[in-house]
Amino acid sequence: MTNSYSYPLNRVAYYQTFYECLQDITQKYGDKIAVTTYNRRGTKKERNYEQFKADAEGLGAALLAHGYHGAHIALVGENSYYWLVAYFGIVISGNVAVCVDVEQSDDVLSKMISEVDCKLAVVSPANAPVMGGILQNIKDQSKEQICLVINQSDERVKEIETGGYPYQTLDQFCKDKTTSLADLVEAGKNLQPRDPAAIVFTSGTTSLAKAVMLSHEAILTNASDAIAMVDPKPTCFAVLPFYHAYGFTDAALTSLISNMNVCINGDLKTMIRDMTSFKPEFVVAVPMVAESLHRMIWNNIETSGQKEKVKRFMKLGQLLGRPSLFLKGPMRKNFRDTPLERLSVMVCGGAYLAPRVAEDLECFGILVLQGYGITECAPLVSVNRNRSYDHATVGYVVPHFEVRIKDEEIQVKGTSLMNGYYGHPELTDEAMDDGWFRTGDIGCLDKRGYLTILGRQKNLIVMNNGKKISPEEYESVLREVPIVREVIAYGASSGSSVDDVKIAIMVYPDPDITSGLSSYEILGQLQQEVDALNMKLPTYKQIQMINIRDTEFSKTAKKSIKRKIV
Repeated sequence: MTNSYSYPLNRVAYYQTFYECLQDITQKYGDKIAVTTYNRRGTKKERNYEQFKADAEGLGAALLAHGYHGAHIALVGENSYYWLVAYFGIVISGNVAVCVDVEQSDDVLSKMISEVDCKLAVVSPANAPVMGGILQNIKDQSKEQICLVINQSDERVKEIETGGYPYQTLDQFCKDKTTSLADLVEAGKNLQPRDPAAIVFTSGTTSLAKAVMLSHEAILTNASDAIAMVDPKPTCFAVLPFYHAYGFTDAALTSLISNMNVCINGDLKTMIRDMTSFKPEFVVAVPMVAESLHRMIWNNIETSGQKEKVKRFMKLGQLLGRPSLFLKGPMRKNFRDTPLERLSVMVCGGAYLAPRVAEDLECFGILVLQGYGITECAPLVSVNRNRSYDHATVGYVVPHFEVRIKDEEIQVKGTSLMNGYYGHPELTDEAMDDGWFRTGDIGCLDKRGYLTILGRQKNLIVMNNGKKISPEEYESVLREVPIVREVIAYGASSGSSVDDVKIAIMVYPDPDITSGLSSYEILGQLQQEVDALNMKLPTYKQIQMINIRDTEFSKTAKKSIKRKIV
């Protein structure tokens, strides 16, 4: 650990296996509330650490009794208490949790499950009908039947439809065989730190998704590193999908390790209701959430006629070095009986967030700490800290990672690095440079130790003069324009050769602001903003084309725009 920080790291326990982790956190926290959930009717249910351990160990023992050890087991479903139980039950028994993105198409889901050699699938009731068809298709094509267990919730349904594919409920599976905790204890103690715990698919365009093997030590070290960097709070709200490393490691796992009561939300339709009831102090989010929150607050301020007054207080607080000095109290009153009533810290990652959004939210009493991660790194590489942050950066490199900049690319080495891509050693070799993982991101490290992301290598626009331009340069500026909700910059073909391109932008205008405006009027306002930007740029870098779209861009599960379809 060679990284230096402006103040000491938080004290936190580090674990080498999930079995060791589960035993220790239960011994330390016992009857304290670990997980909170709300059902469809809004009824609250809480489980403590002892209950969680008993449920996870029950499944782990059942898996061993059924003959599953070292098996790849697919987890298919929305966030829930049972998803978390299943994950821990799978990994503490020496099996591997295959975290499947339920937002993918049926064909892709089938490919994910078959290509990583899954022997069993633990599925939520909502996904059971689709999965029944997918598993039947796999059986028809490969003659291999994958066992199906329905991760059934407390809200019992009389009949679960799987298209005739045979299944068991979780209760039936756990009771079907004589289980022994002694076998689980032995299996847990025999786990090794670098044994694979999970296979997580990279986000992005479907055709490029790779199956990343993450070890026990990699995931657990990364979670503890996150706690060492960012101060935990009593309560955390988890809305990001657990099937991605960001949602699982930085919301669910960090909460369990640090005794943050985590509220799990698996349904966007009830997110606001659940968050309002739970009133979290800490949220792990993507920029889209922060941007929506920022927009909502400003809309309320403008409606109340307080915009200029608020801006004066913001500027004065920032000049005094205490951004929230004048506004935190009044905002807390306005936030009463809303999801924001107690919210004080938001960790934000997964895509770019304009510094202005974080600066404004800080003035309103919500500290946004930007971070940077990538699935192959389990995922957190860097993050800002509570008492040392720069909103224009993604913070300090976490303790068990090193970062170097080689040919402008961010490269990472350390404990939480992946074991490799499952079934594709050639892709693993291609991603490594003498022990360093090549992230594909362009960035820089400053003298203070802050890491800044400048763009993606694969997104670079190559001009016919040999110049390479990062589209993120334009996007970061244009996102500051009120009329712009979403924007992508790209190289549009303007000749016969591949590199004969001109800079173009595609914009999804903010429908709230542009309501009542014609396309011509919207284009006129955008052209004014682009003209102002072009005045500051050399000729070859100037934007020459503006396109407007009527709908939002298609996004990955991390809510970053899929550029390949532009």
